[in-house]
Amino acid sequence: MKKSIRALSLSFLIIIGMGLGTYSRAQDVPAEAMKSCGGGKCISEDLTADLNVSLYSQYIWRGLELSRDSFVIFPTMTIAYKGFAVNLWADLDTRFAGTANKEFKLQETDVTVSYSNSYEPWKLNYTLGWILYDYQPVSGNADGTITDTKNQEVFLTLGLNTLLKPTFSVYNEIEVGQAWYFNLALSHSFAVYKDWSLDVGGWVSYLYDHSGADFDNFHDGNISAGLKIPINSYLSIKPNIQYSFALSSDAAQRIRDNSEALFHHRQDNFVYGGIIIDLAI
Repeated sequence: MKKSIRALSLSFLIIIGMGLGTYSRAQDVPAEAMKSCGGGKCISEDLTADLNVSLYSQYIWRGLELSRDSFVIFPTMTIAYKGFAVNLWADLDTRFAGTANKEFKLQETDVTVSYSNSYEPWKLNYTLGWILYDYQPVSGNADGTITDTKNQEVFLTLGLNTLLKPTFSVYNEIEVGQAWYFNLALSHSFAVYKDWSLDVGGWVSYLYDHSGADFDNFHDGNISAGLKIPINSYLSIKPNIQYSFALSSDAAQRIRDNSEALFHHRQDNFVYGGIIIDLAI
């Protein structure tokens, strides 16, 4: 427990020292211009679309290694109107280690439906949502497959429009079992050249999972830095680098066990990155 506290304290010091930010996936909703306000709330009145492709060296999700020695592509599309949004996200692995010939494979597709709004007097923004995860079977169990290839979560995200933009998110697994994932993130952008920005950030998390192997402890931390370069009013690119690490000895064991089951090696921290291409309409 002392190691967990020290790891958590170190994570917060790193986060505060850097300024911080987050990189996430299916549950992300692109920022929208607020065009209609009333009663303390502001929502977008326009239909918006965001197309995004991330070209990454590795797929890491909540500290878990889900690809190795391959190039991964994450295409995503979000359609939003008056605070409601539908997001489609996919994981394309160019050399998937879970297949015999390490072939190109669509490994995962996610669907997220959400509603976002803000309460300006408190500088509070919030998002409520539901996520469907659809995985392709991979090796890992004794019989060579995983039993569950679909899962669902509901989530709530609360954020403050203040210094470092603190954001607290709660995810509740509702199909495979009852698991809770708590995430606290901070972020900041620095102007560096004309309209270029250095986006830095990070998060710490806590996992409560009694759907299979019991886990109740601090889980993963992540720090990131990316240089956002606008090409025009709609298109931008961002080289990005991240570092994921375990926050407790229990988490390190869980993450290493996952890597061993899927990729036959043991590791609990990862440096990875790539380029994010974003088109907002």
